[in-house]
Amino acid sequence: MIVTAIDNPLIKDLTALHDASGRRQVGAFLVEGRRAIAGLLTAGWKPLQLCVRQGEDVPTDWPAVVTLGERAAAKASTASTPSGYLAVFGIPEHGPVDRPAGGLVLAGVSDPGNLGTLLRTAAAFAVPQVVCIGGADPFGPKVVQASAGAIAAIRLHRAGWSDLTGGAVLTALVPRGGVAPAALSAGCRWLVVGGEADGIPSDGLAACVDRLTLPMPGAAVESLNAAVAGAIALWEVFARPAAGR
Repeated sequence: MIVTAIDNPLIKDLTALHDASGRRQVGAFLVEGRRAIAGLLTAGWKPLQLCVRQGEDVPTDWPAVVTLGERAAAKASTASTPSGYLAVFGIPEHGPVDRPAGGLVLAGVSDPGNLGTLLRTAAAFAVPQVVCIGGADPFGPKVVQASAGAIAAIRLHRAGWSDLTGGAVLTALVPRGGVAPAALSAGCRWLVVGGEADGIPSDGLAACVDRLTLPMPGAAVESLNAAVAGAIALWEVFARPAAGR
C-alpha cells in the first residue's frame, strides 16, 4: 500500500509534528534524512513511524516502512527539498537534571542551526548532559538536522535556572570581562552559552559564579558566532587534555 493523499490521517499526524505544540502534545518528534534516521536506529532508538518516498532505497536492516507518494512525502516534510526519508521517534525522558555532574546550558539559543551545532559538539566532547532554557525547541526539525543525530548521545533536558542551583559551578561564556579558560579551577561545572543576539538572560547571568571569555587577539573581530564560541569553550572546559577537567 502506498499513501498518496495529502489528507491521509498519517500525513496529518506527521505535519502536526512540524510545530512545537504538536510535538509536546504527542511526545514525539520528526526526523528527516536517511543518515540522521540511520544514526538513531544504530543507537538503538525504536521509531514510532518510518516512512520512505516511493522509489527511494530502503536499507535492508531497517524495520518496516510506510511508502509515501510524491505529494504525500512533500506535505509531510518540513524541507524545501525533501529527502524522501522521514521517521517519528518518541521524545526521551531522562529524569531530573544531575546538578553535581554539570554539562552545557543553552540559554535562549533561538537559532536552530546554532542550537543543533552545539548539541552535536557537546556529544563529540562527551559532555554529560545538556540543559535548554528557553530558545528554540531542541526537537524541532532544523535543530535535529543540524545536530546530526547527537540527541542519541546526550541527556537532553528542558529546565529552568532553579534546576541547576546547588550543583556544579555555573560558568557564563561572555564576550568580554571574564577569565581565560586556563584560569578556571578544576572540577565539574556548567558552561552557560547564550543566544547570539541577546546573550545570557540577566537572571541566568546573576546565577553564574564564574565568567569565561575566550581570548581574541584579532582586533578586527568584536565577537564570535554563538555556535563557534560555544564549541571552542566546550573544548576548553570539557575536552582539552591540559585542562585537567
